[in-house]
Amino acid sequence: MIKTNYHSHSLFCDGKSSMEDMLIAAIEKNFTHWGFSAHAPVPFENTFAITKGDVPAYIEEYKRLKNKYSDKINTFVGMEMDFISDLQENIEKQAKDYGLEYIIGSVHQVKEHNDSQDSWFIDGHDPNVYDKGLEELFDNDIKRAAETYFSQQIEMIQKNKIDVIAHLDKITMHNKGRFFNNKTPWYKDMVISLLEEVKKHDVICEINSRGLYKKRHNDFYPSQCWWKIIKEKNIKICLASDCHKDNETDLYFDTAKDILKSINYTTLHYYDNEWKEYNIND
Repeated sequence: MIKTNYHSHSLFCDGKSSMEDMLIAAIEKNFTHWGFSAHAPVPFENTFAITKGDVPAYIEEYKRLKNKYSDKINTFVGMEMDFISDLQENIEKQAKDYGLEYIIGSVHQVKEHNDSQDSWFIDGHDPNVYDKGLEELFDNDIKRAAETYFSQQIEMIQKNKIDVIAHLDKITMHNKGRFFNNKTPWYKDMVISLLEEVKKHDVICEINSRGLYKKRHNDFYPSQCWWKIIKEKNIKICLASDCHKDNETDLYFDTAKDILKSINYTTLHYYDNEWKEYNIND
């Protein structure tokens, strides 16, 4: 049986468990492949990302754990790399400099192309931050804000060779159906345009369960309504728990697999020195 997760956070960034505790938990849950993916350094003060100074220690700890548990699990190192228009350095070059094996690309800070350093933070536990940013940076124009969000993800894919795109509709988390929903025509068009770019550049789309188990969202990322379209476009997928604690390694994985099988998915993708596919029933 193949069981994988490449989206995990530890004490090196905003996670709450050590890398070793996370890996031990993964072994206990019968994972065969595990990836560490600290939030990559970003060019501003924050409380969620690893610092550049800590990157060497992160890589060394990965190497230590890979060697220590090599008879129990296949272990790899990457980062979740935020793409921020006009602010973040080239994330593909950054990953190469750090010696990473894979890149998860994501957008949490939504920024228009302008001289301002301000960005709209769409994540976190406080919906007031989402609402405040929408008002102050986008004059409460949710369509303009959403267009910026999806355009930024497309720009990320076009400018960098990333392996996996993270929670591609994370903008829905604090929206909670207030400003748009998955049937809103302009929103649907934006999601489909992004999915077309994901397919064009052969990026893997993760099925991310964090919103569900944190009870901040009522669906996976991306929402289940897009899964058939993802299948129709023959976009590769993988499962991801986006875990920040060692008890979150595989939450809702069985649910996701059952839903995927019900709509005739047969394969998932995993990394083992290169990206491969395996039968969803394995």
